[in-house]
Amino acid sequence: MGIIKQLPQNVANQISAGEVIERPASIVKELLENSIDAGATKVEIKIENGGRDLIRIKDNGQGIMADDMESAFNRYATSKIEDIDDLYSLYSLGFRGEALASIASVSEVEMISRHQSAEAATKIKLKGGEILAKNPTGATVGTDVRVKDLFYNTPARYKYLKTTTTEFTHISRIVSAEAVANSKLALQLFHDQRQIISTPGNGSLKDTIYAVFGSEIAANLFPIEIEDRYIKLSGYLCRPELTRSSRSHELLFANGRPIYNNLVARAVESAYSHLIDPGRRPIVFLFIKVNPILVDVNVHPAKREVKFSRGQIIYDVIKKAVRNVLKANDPTTRIKLNKQSPTDTNEIASKTANNEVKNENNENSTSRQKSLQQSKIDLKQGSNSLFKNSAANAKHLAANNDSNFTEYSTSDAGQKRAINKSYSSFSKKNNYKGNQSMAKNNLKESEQTDTSLISENENEEYSLADTAAHEEYFKYLAQIFNSYILIETDLGLKIVDQHNAHERILFEKFFQEYNQKNKSVQSLLLPVKLELSPSEMEIVKQYQAEINQVGIEFSDFGSNTILIQEVPVLLKNRSTRNILEEMIAELARAGRALSPAEVQESMLKYLACRTAIKAGKPLTPQESIELVKGLYQTENPYRCPHSRPIMINISRDEIEKGLGRK
Repeated sequence: MGIIKQLPQNVANQISAGEVIERPASIVKELLENSIDAGATKVEIKIENGGRDLIRIKDNGQGIMADDMESAFNRYATSKIEDIDDLYSLYSLGFRGEALASIASVSEVEMISRHQSAEAATKIKLKGGEILAKNPTGATVGTDVRVKDLFYNTPARYKYLKTTTTEFTHISRIVSAEAVANSKLALQLFHDQRQIISTPGNGSLKDTIYAVFGSEIAANLFPIEIEDRYIKLSGYLCRPELTRSSRSHELLFANGRPIYNNLVARAVESAYSHLIDPGRRPIVFLFIKVNPILVDVNVHPAKREVKFSRGQIIYDVIKKAVRNVLKANDPTTRIKLNKQSPTDTNEIASKTANNEVKNENNENSTSRQKSLQQSKIDLKQGSNSLFKNSAANAKHLAANNDSNFTEYSTSDAGQKRAINKSYSSFSKKNNYKGNQSMAKNNLKESEQTDTSLISENENEEYSLADTAAHEEYFKYLAQIFNSYILIETDLGLKIVDQHNAHERILFEKFFQEYNQKNKSVQSLLLPVKLELSPSEMEIVKQYQAEINQVGIEFSDFGSNTILIQEVPVLLKNRSTRNILEEMIAELARAGRALSPAEVQESMLKYLACRTAIKAGKPLTPQESIELVKGLYQTENPYRCPHSRPIMINISRDEIEKGLGRK
């Protein structure tokens, strides 16, 4: 007797539902797209407990005929396509006929719908995919769907749902994207009886963006309108001064459909790359219109991702178009459009503390010496500090560096780990400890000639902390690519990432300072107004107590806006806006409740990352040496606070084997 059996229909439906219905947001997406396909001009969405208890979507679309009410819940039943060729001329959002069947198989569904040609409505109730009742009722033209007890019959799926805030964040992002994609749609979103989103439905894209994302973003937009042989682009780009830490505000649309496409996202980010800090993402609302035959929306079960058949062409067109629009709308910057053009050799190096943009020309030695002068690191500060906060000193930072790196004193090490006595005798002999003139002399020498960039003491051996993985010394060799420091140790050749190394040093310094000062706070003379997206506002409200405990005090200012009134002293003169945005993003990514200690750690990680010297910044030999010394005095010199490796080791044995000596 064979062992292969046909699965019961209800089991097959529940398995299939797992591909389409991942979480409450999946249901909202499918039902909202059905409303849009039905020609609705008004949609009301009500969510309770993040979608666990209730999802209700009511529209004024054309409705469903009574005879089609049961068929609508059959798998692969749809009115939108008839054969496979229809996929290549597709303009509707839905097309598979799976959504309602999948939703009904894992929840309790009640749907009331009245077709525009009917005098009465029809009501149908289902549970676990089984029809419980169907009868006529009274209602206006349109459809009203209520989904309750999601995943009641699949407890394993229910167990993997995240917090209420996280689940609603996903819902809010989907609704926000659909609202922007359909500016003629008046859309309202409620969560636990609170209105979160309300759009005018007047056909104005900018008004819709204002309603969803607030006045600050709407006031900093400029339009993009480009038509090419293969593609038409429209929408709005935001000025590079406003950014986010994630792609949450990169809204991309293909033929009216909200999409995720890494190719398009990279094209946009590449166009912005010279204007925004590393790790930040632009804010864009970009509509792409192409022949449907060039885009495949059937590559993902939930239709989240699409694939373009001429991806490289689309990438090039988008990147060039976005760059041109940015250049035309920002006369204070010069964007390098063509690396081969002698007239476009200036790239944006950084924004200074005064928001000035400095240009750096790498093709002549005079400019290079000027760059070295600008990147000079002042060693006058006391030995317990790794950076300066003064605004005047910040002007010298030519690579988005908010802080100056200074000599790392051995007195600091006593708080963490001891330095070998050999270092003490060495530093005393060579007068490095507290010696400010040597670094100045090195800098002066580097300015006098292109070839005198190496300190006369570069071949000296420097002692390391005696607990650092049995390494007793290092010898500075060079800085390569203006990003990595080469040193020789008794374990072999090490390549140190200067940004990650400085980030580790600063994180431990900030952590110590923050806790030593008992988290003291400072009231802001002028409160900072911060407009948030609906999903971000939900996160802030849930975690307000935890955020307050790290020293950031704020109040609700209405319309998804908060006023920041107090900040930790450590954040004085720093961008509280960006730090809070990063904390919100971290809370959203976590998908669970975070403790005050975790919220604090998130804040300090971001602060260290944004303050650390950047890749691409030239360092003198002395600065590189002090950076390595400081690194080895930290608790964990091998990983940055974000767990990225700080250094890699190539042993002598590996080198000799690679060169055929062994």
